Formats: sequence, C-alpha cells, structure tokens
Amino acid sequence: MIRYDFYNAMLNSEKPSDFLLYMKKYNLLKDFPELSSLIITPQEPDWHPEGSVWKHTLMVVDVAVEFRSLYPNEKELTEFMFGALCHDLGKPYTTAYINSKFKSKMHDTLGLPPARTLLVKLGLEFAIPQVEKYIMEHLKPMQLYKVKNDVSAQAIKKLAERINIQDLVNLSRCDHWGRTDEEARLRQYPAGDWLLEVACKNNI
Repeated sequence: MIRYDFYNAMLNSEKPSDFLLYMKKYNLLKDFPELSSLIITPQEPDWHPEGSVWKHTLMVVDVAVEFRSLYPNEKELTEFMFGALCHDLGKPYTTAYINSKFKSKMHDTLGLPPARTLLVKLGLEFAIPQVEKYIMEHLKPMQLYKVKNDVSAQAIKKLAERINIQDLVNLSRCDHWGRTDEEARLRQYPAGDWLLEVACKNNI
C-alpha cells in the first residue's frame, strides 16, 4: 500500500523538505533508517558547504520541484522525485575521512539496497527500476565533464542506453543545485550543459 503522506509530499508539496523536517521533529523517521541515517552523515565542506547529507537531500528535493512540469506523466514524476530523495542513500554506508577529506566512494552502487528497501516500505515498488538508474548514474555528468576532452561519442551513447540523458541531467542539476555554493546560487551546471550539447551534436 502506498504511503500517501510521502507520495503527496514529493509530488504535490511546493516544499517537500517541510514534510521531511516534520517527520524528523516528531520522531517519525524511526521506521525509515534509510533517511534518518542521513542526518548524522557528514559531507566534505569543500563540495557541500551546506552540511550533512540530510541537509543536502532536503535542498535537492526542493529544487526538484522546479522540474515537476517536465514530467506530466505521474509514473515518471514519481520516479524523478523519489530519485531526488534517494540519490545519496548510499553515503551513510560509504562515508569515510580520508586524507583530511570526507569521501563517499561507491555511494552510488551501495545506495541501491537502501533505496529498494525504502521504496518497498512506501509501496512504490514500480518506481524501483528507474530510481536505481538515477542513483547509479547521477555522478556521471560530472565524472565525464572532468575528462571531457577524452570522452568519445560512443561513451555517451552507452550512457544513453542506460538512462535518458535529459532525465539524468535534470536529476543531476537538482543534485548540483541542492547546495550553498556559488554555482548552485547562480543556477549553473556546466557539466549538464556540456553533456546535453554533446548528446545533441551526436544525435543521441
């Protein structure tokens, strides 16, 4: 059975973070350790000056509201909004302090099990396949952009076989803008702009 409190908050609220903060305030996250564990998971200030994974996730789901109109199909909208909610669920299991910085290697891969568990609890099993794609690929635009001079059209095509490029960039924009750094404030995301341009040039 669908948990309509979560469902309505993600799909209809103008500020989904208010619902999540309400859940936290009244200790209603106790049955959702997939989310509550984000509260105590730190992030590297150089990349995430906003603070914990929890704070970042609150910002990301609020930014995702700006993209709702691009998903008039309710199933696709559900997948997108819960992709935003779940994209960093692997960080509590991977975050470590290495060489004076917090790092979360493989948080994409290790985010799949808690995302599945959460979505089953919420009665949203139908969204699992696409949410998993969002989780697995949400880092790709930035990873490819960092080595853009060495990225082949074939690499972009392979990415497009796994996930729709526009959907990926939409989700990754939310991730990038759900912070308090300068690019987020200015609503800039060079990696996403570049990936869309390359995909367009190569008719992908």
